[in-house]
Amino acid sequence: MPTRPGRRLKAGDLLAATLRSGAAGAKAEVLQAIVAGVALGQSGVDISIARDRLLAALKLPEDNELAHAEPLLLNCAAVRVRRGHQLRLVIPGRVDLSAPPPTRNEKLVALVAEAQAARELVLAHPGKSMASIAASVNRCRTRLAKLVALSCLAPDIITAVVQGKQPAGLTSRSLMGNELPHAWAQQRVAFGCVKGTKGWDAGHFGELVGKANRVH
Repeated sequence: MPTRPGRRLKAGDLLAATLRSGAAGAKAEVLQAIVAGVALGQSGVDISIARDRLLAALKLPEDNELAHAEPLLLNCAAVRVRRGHQLRLVIPGRVDLSAPPPTRNEKLVALVAEAQAARELVLAHPGKSMASIAASVNRCRTRLAKLVALSCLAPDIITAVVQGKQPAGLTSRSLMGNELPHAWAQQRVAFGCVKGTKGWDAGHFGELVGKANRVH
């Protein structure tokens, strides 16, 4: 069972992954939920984050001390550029070429976060069919069902994904394109998440998935 700080860090990682690599609608939903205000300052854009809304978005227990604290203030550097009669705001990109490339698969982390959200959506509507739930939120029934299945990934596999330590063969495409075994032990075999002396053993993903499914 993860510690309280561990749960907060994992929830924060999943929310951040949604903002980085999630669908446009998912990003907008998160921003609308946590942003209290946006102001144009002299040095850029000032973004105010409501702490109580952030806790709610992370689905963490309420904290009276944090909920009544001052909002988090983020500043995004921006330059005002005039083009004819238009005044545009330009946000410079990162130029640090010495930084190592990210090792975490952000699309995969975003998919895991989307799967957890799909699970909570279905659990919030007991007694309703998958088709009716999907229709009520204007979602594809097939994708919603697949996401709910993916929400049953073994906890250690989810942790490996969040930390960027999953095997190379475990990608969002491989997760969505193959049947997920029900048993966690079979998932570890199917996705090559079996730790050996040299770390994760990726193996032949498709062959292992078929083998795991034949166990049922």
